[in-house]
Amino acid sequence: MSSKIKNILLLCGIVCGWSKVQSQAVNDVDSMPIARKINVNYMIRGYFYAASSIKDTNAFGGFGGSDNYPKSVNDKMNIAVTADQLLLYIDTFSKASFASGYEGFKMFVTNVSKETMAFPASDSRLSMIAEVFTDGKWQPIEYLPSSWCGNSYHTVFLQTKEYWEFTVPKYYGKHKVKLRYKLQGSQKELWYSNEIIAFINKKQLTEKQGHSPNGIMDPYND
Repeated sequence: MSSKIKNILLLCGIVCGWSKVQSQAVNDVDSMPIARKINVNYMIRGYFYAASSIKDTNAFGGFGGSDNYPKSVNDKMNIAVTADQLLLYIDTFSKASFASGYEGFKMFVTNVSKETMAFPASDSRLSMIAEVFTDGKWQPIEYLPSSWCGNSYHTVFLQTKEYWEFTVPKYYGKHKVKLRYKLQGSQKELWYSNEIIAFINKKQLTEKQGHSPNGIMDPYND
């Protein structure tokens, strides 16, 4: 490998490493004014950061990390399982703080199958977003920003009888809808959560939150 290519990969790794600080946060709406209710007019950037108990040996390295490691399923969780599967569950009875003070719920992604499951990630951000049923179809109200740095992309794994715990926002708005979360696997397979009632604003279907890169160390433009 030439020294020029090595230097490019090194720079890319350093740049992608900037995301490690960002991915420690619950999500990317921490810059919003502190308030109890999330009532916005744009699509929020993806915020599901997860660490893996298995190392991705095919990754270039230098991607942003996360301290949200999977936990082991225990008998007290009382998970109702009808078949081997991946379960996405929004627990509306378990209120939680989302992004430093906003109303939210706990959400669990649990692997009760017999196989280890793999998921694509960008600086530890899973390919998971919220979508709502409106105008006769399911539409996203959150989006996944893309990184120009190849080192950002890697795979995280969830072994059998492991789960991730997240906090999701409780949305407020003018329009009542059904909401669910969609998670993509490494083979493009899709899983969906249970559906809950939420309230949103119409611009959450069309306008992105956006993002201003914090210098060369930030590989995200949106």
